[in-house]
Amino acid sequence: MSDHEEEIDMILSMFSDECERYEGTPDSLLIHLPFRFELQVTLPPNGYPDESYPQLYLLSCPNAQLRTIFSQELNKRMRDEIPFGVPMLALLLPLAQTVAEELREAKEKADQAKQAEEDEESLSLQLEEEYRQEMGIDVWSGDVIVDRRSRFVAHMARVHSLADVRRVVMYLRSIKHISCAAHPAIYAYRFTDANGVLQQDTDDDGESGASIRMAFLMDQLSVDGYVVVVTRWWGGILLGPDRFKHIMEVTKNILLTIPEREKQHVAAATPAKRKSAR
Repeated sequence: MSDHEEEIDMILSMFSDECERYEGTPDSLLIHLPFRFELQVTLPPNGYPDESYPQLYLLSCPNAQLRTIFSQELNKRMRDEIPFGVPMLALLLPLAQTVAEELREAKEKADQAKQAEEDEESLSLQLEEEYRQEMGIDVWSGDVIVDRRSRFVAHMARVHSLADVRRVVMYLRSIKHISCAAHPAIYAYRFTDANGVLQQDTDDDGESGASIRMAFLMDQLSVDGYVVVVTRWWGGILLGPDRFKHIMEVTKNILLTIPEREKQHVAAATPAKRKSAR
């Protein structure tokens, strides 16, 4: 009996539940590992164990990403922790089990974190909707513009007072994915108050010079009774003056929806006519 066969027989007797001889290959083992990993280990014909490590081939695993991680990690630890000159299988098998267990634990933690994030997002959306309904806020958003990973989107709402403006801005800032933006609430408003006085003002929210451009557009389009809020998520690349172009574009796009919104508002406020009985 060769040294390879003797070592493999010893492993089969020690780990009978985890190992079996790989069919058709006398110098190979099939190892069943935690988390549905199955590993083929072959002892090379020359140089083992003094100059060569066992050859590892992963036959099955939970997914393609874990295949790469497992293979890289096990090969690295085998070379770092198992010395040449000794039978390696008895050391390799528990090492492979450890790597598989660690990946299972990491995957479970990642799944739990993802589920917790989804639950938190769901609760946040529920609270946002409850807040919006409680405050009587009707805010709609335009299409997103993306440039070099920066994102721009405009939101708009009808307002009749400064209190309305504050409620809209506070509501948008309460939304988690908006509040984490680099510039959550760049805004401009324009409305005629109860005394017939035109009220208008702006806030750059750190993007100096942005809101005055928005106010200029509102003036050019004779907007009355609305606040426009632009959110910008920074993508890590400086855009220079292009950022103002995108802020103007999302603002203009949402302002152009006002006529249709006005029609919907009038229709919602007008009672349906009853058909006369004959």
